[in-house]
Amino acid sequence: MAVDRQGVLIQSNHWQLFLDDYAVARTTGFDRVLHHPHARGIVIPADRPWETTGVAPILVDRREDGSFFAYYSAMWWDCDGAATLSGGFKQDRAHHIFHRIGYATSEDGIHWHKPNLGLVDAPAGVDWQKHAPFPSPAGTTRENNLGVPFVVIADLGRYGNIADPARRYALRLAPDHSGPAGVGASWTSAPRGYFASDLPDFLNDPHWREKLVDSGGQFNPRRHLVHFWDGLHDEWVALEQGVVPHWLPSREIGRFASKDLIGWTSQSVLYPDAADSHTPQCYDEPMSLTPFCAEGVVFGLLSWFHSDRTHPDGGPNSEASPGHPHLWPWCRKGTNEMRITLSRDGGITWDRTVSRQAWIPHGTEQDSDDRLVIGPLPPVRVGDEDWFYVGVIDGDHLATRNTPEQLPYYHNRTARHQIALYVQKHHRYVSLTARNQPEVLITGTIVVNGDTLQLNADASRGEVRVGIALADPVSTYDGTTLSTAPHLLQHHLLPGFTFDDCVPIYANSVEQTVQFKDGRDLNPLRGKTVCLLFRVVDADLYGFRIVTSDE
Repeated sequence: MAVDRQGVLIQSNHWQLFLDDYAVARTTGFDRVLHHPHARGIVIPADRPWETTGVAPILVDRREDGSFFAYYSAMWWDCDGAATLSGGFKQDRAHHIFHRIGYATSEDGIHWHKPNLGLVDAPAGVDWQKHAPFPSPAGTTRENNLGVPFVVIADLGRYGNIADPARRYALRLAPDHSGPAGVGASWTSAPRGYFASDLPDFLNDPHWREKLVDSGGQFNPRRHLVHFWDGLHDEWVALEQGVVPHWLPSREIGRFASKDLIGWTSQSVLYPDAADSHTPQCYDEPMSLTPFCAEGVVFGLLSWFHSDRTHPDGGPNSEASPGHPHLWPWCRKGTNEMRITLSRDGGITWDRTVSRQAWIPHGTEQDSDDRLVIGPLPPVRVGDEDWFYVGVIDGDHLATRNTPEQLPYYHNRTARHQIALYVQKHHRYVSLTARNQPEVLITGTIVVNGDTLQLNADASRGEVRVGIALADPVSTYDGTTLSTAPHLLQHHLLPGFTFDDCVPIYANSVEQTVQFKDGRDLNPLRGKTVCLLFRVVDADLYGFRIVTSDE
């Protein structure tokens, strides 16, 4: 749904943000500015013998008391243990990585504790000599934080547009292994999906499995995930890399959809276009996309890959890695950053207005902890901030595919996956920013269905004022011509709702209430179709919404 100057109305009860032009009819002199979250560094490090390859985020959330908990994938490199795998994964020496699902807790979301669960075996130590310089596991122990019995956890109530409390969480159970769980097996085993009203208490409740609700089908066939319910098309949706093989011609994001979680359809929905770099040294392509529903739209945390196609990929005919027919010939060397995008039609079309540049840039050094930025989680709200837990890797893509027999990109180490924290003010992805002279932004048409206008704005160095006009044609040329030109409305503001009637805003707030003189609220305008006008000087405007004050 987009702004239609002929009458499509903006939903005023949602925050209207400026990642695209949906809410904007006309502006003068504003810059659209992408704001970068602050990096808080590595918060869940790979620091255990069962994390020699690293850790990757699955879910981070808060309890009612404000404390945090996390489920994450713990991965260790084990060349010898690969003999326990079957089929192609046994021969695919690029997949000599094993993993289990780990559990961690934190009081503040920054300092994390990995409790001893005593549930499964994992490496007790690291042998650095056996396949030097790579870390081979040494011994086994059950003194670890592993053994979480599900490999997919999605909070559909918070991020997936699901109102039914019985379907808040979507889960997929972990395969029941007698030995280490291979990465390949974890993606292809137990594809059936389950719903739950609460996260299973697998530590204290022996009957937790009985409380799961069978979904009646399976989650999407690519990686067996489901992300949200699309009410526009009445279907379940998952966004994943790869409808077609991603080496022909590049990676792309696929939309998998199902009415019943049994029959699935797929289509390519986001892929490189003519505006993206496509030189051999920097061939841009999407790596993955994490969608989450908020404010009536679908946001996409877009992991973007700068592929170096001049570097040999390997494969059966490659001098770099001869004799490994299952080595991915399309993994490619390169760096990865995070971008932000959105969809207003259930993930079918994605707006690229601000996704041409890095929202979270990658590190510049070969050993930067964030050389690859990948696998983000939806934001956790903490006060007036959004906290993003994101997977990062301290080396180029392809460096994670090392084995002793291959010629690795880094000869003295394996690249580590870790979990970093990035923080920004709530919903402050993008602003329309005015410099040191008055500029005016005029919205599309809005039906007023509340009494309070709120802004997400930083006016700490300037000023914001608001005016309101009826969204009616304006008489021009001595009354001979009716005009719908938006900028004419600033001369036809409603009495009591002019720029002079607005109490000027100088605050920096993610939820600033707009006040008019005499304590006037928006009740006189309920049910009317209006346009909002913002007069901004030296300030950032991130969004607005109309709400009812007693809600």
